[in-house]
Amino acid sequence: MSAKAKKKQAKKGTKGTKAGAAKKGKAAPSKQEPKAKPEGKKAPAADLAALKKTAQDGKDGREKARKEAEELRTRAKEMEAAAKQAYGRAVASYREACRKAGVECEFAGSRAPNVAPAVRFLVEKVKDGVKVAIKGQAKSEEVVPTAKLRESIGRAAFDYCERKLGPESQYGKKWAGLSNRFRAVLAKK
Repeated sequence: MSAKAKKKQAKKGTKGTKAGAAKKGKAAPSKQEPKAKPEGKKAPAADLAALKKTAQDGKDGREKARKEAEELRTRAKEMEAAAKQAYGRAVASYREACRKAGVECEFAGSRAPNVAPAVRFLVEKVKDGVKVAIKGQAKSEEVVPTAKLRESIGRAAFDYCERKLGPESQYGKKWAGLSNRFRAVLAKK
């Protein structure tokens, strides 16, 4: 071999071999066989009996806490019910005393009064539309033309309620019930 060839081989040998990698401070890839896997059962990392006991204790503690929480909820409901009954008895006697004395009672009771008064609509199908009136108000009777109902039943009901009852903020959405009544009457033949 010539000196040039020996130099080339020496350079190649130091780059790709373990000795060359070790010289440059790099870890050389190992061509050893992979470690043999242990056959049979693995050695336990920890005492299984102790871990099982800890897990069981945790499960028992969770169940105990759930039962205790349920008992507390039941007791709280019972306390609230007893307080409601006591309040009801106290307010009832106070309201009765106010009524006898002719004084207005400031306790409204369990239900607050309705914001909007009840309104009942009388609806009847006629030849050229639907006749509608508010029960107890004879002046509110009018006939809503069929053409207007074909455009929009909801809009026709809203317009009627706006004219006869006043603004929606004062009387609520009474037009929704009236529009349902219009649909029911128009569906009948």
